[in-house]
Amino acid sequence: MRFLNRTYELQLLRERVQSDRADFLVVYGRRRVGKTELLNRLADEVRSLVFEGSETTETDQLAAFAAELALAEGADPATAEPLPSWRAALDRLSEFVGAQRTLVVLDEFQFLARQSKGLESLINIWWRKSGRHLPITFIVSGSEVSFFEDEVLAGTMYGRRTGQLKLEPFGVPDAALFHPAYSFEDRIRTYSVCGGIPYYLDRFTDDAPVAEHLLSEVLRPTGFLRNEGELLLRQSLANPAHYIAILKSIAQGHNRNSAIADRTGLEPSAISKALRVLERLGLVEEMKPITAPIGSKKTAYRIADQFMRFHFRFVDPSSGRLGTDLLARNYLEHSVLPAFDHFVSETWEEICQDYTLRRETGLYKVGRWWGKVPTGEGRRVEMREIDVAGVDHDGRAAVVGMCKWTNFEVDFDELNLLDRLIPHIERRVDSPVRYLFSRSGFTERLRKHAENDTQLNLVTPADIYR
Repeated sequence: MRFLNRTYELQLLRERVQSDRADFLVVYGRRRVGKTELLNRLADEVRSLVFEGSETTETDQLAAFAAELALAEGADPATAEPLPSWRAALDRLSEFVGAQRTLVVLDEFQFLARQSKGLESLINIWWRKSGRHLPITFIVSGSEVSFFEDEVLAGTMYGRRTGQLKLEPFGVPDAALFHPAYSFEDRIRTYSVCGGIPYYLDRFTDDAPVAEHLLSEVLRPTGFLRNEGELLLRQSLANPAHYIAILKSIAQGHNRNSAIADRTGLEPSAISKALRVLERLGLVEEMKPITAPIGSKKTAYRIADQFMRFHFRFVDPSSGRLGTDLLARNYLEHSVLPAFDHFVSETWEEICQDYTLRRETGLYKVGRWWGKVPTGEGRRVEMREIDVAGVDHDGRAAVVGMCKWTNFEVDFDELNLLDRLIPHIERRVDSPVRYLFSRSGFTERLRKHAENDTQLNLVTPADIYR
């Protein structure tokens, strides 16, 4: 995989390695986010030992660790003496470090801890007695987020670690580094499938159209990412069946707790517990109107991970129709592509929300607003929505906006609708800043109007990447 950006994270870790003190760091993040690439890049720069845990027995893990140590010392791994225990392995590690500044990484640490009960406590004791007196940057890392947050950061190693780094997916501008020749629209289409995950983005090179990558990487039986959705869940969850049912329900629009229960047959309490787990994994996000008070029951859920959203929208429901290359191409042309831009529109809204938060520095958070609005016909009301709503630190809507992902230029009708909805926001400043976001730009008369309206901003995909 190509290593692009991560300048900030790499510099943070370099500073730790170059310091004079011993460091015990925890580096973690979801599967495929690029932790191993980052740590290997760092290891290439300094004296280092990188050991990646695997799902095998403790004896096998210790043998592999001994071989890695021998290799780092320039010896033949085949002649490495067996290590009888992790206590012996840590003593051997201390000898390897000696008086030379060294980076040591135990990657996919969750696999080591599962096979060696008490390993975390053993490392704590080693660090207190020996490790912290060595010229070492010691890193445990891995991709099982719940394990690292519960068992490592808040668990046994809480008092020993000297720092932590959660590696997040790339933001929208950085994700585009993987395909710089794509149009701005195609960068957004690609992001709607890959999100900010480098492992996925690296497959969508700009030497082929987005549609061809959808076919070759995701839909074809031999596609590199064809089974990625299932693999991600099976690696992250011990029993994924209930979670899969919930994700399917949300993808089909049944996104409230009661609707999910009706759709899946699961108990509401079990659904609530599963949703909390999916939220911690970054796969599901709770949604409420941005101005709703704490405890509001106006709660719905959406799949937060872009790749999983695509998987459960297009791949999972039709896996039986994708058994051959011909079937996959037919499915792409007749089912995926006609609905694809509608699918992209949800990600476009998220991108616009992120852009607003980055640009309007006085905002506390940005999301969506929805509520009941009079239709103008007697006492009738209808549910309406504002795509972008940013609140200040007092919880008042200070920025509002609408997003359109269509082939047509946006005109005054969208601005007029936004102005009609603003008075119905429960908490707002007197005159919120307004944004209109459009894939296809704006009419000339609206652009001229915006030149004289200091409270109105017009944004296209090109502006997102500028």
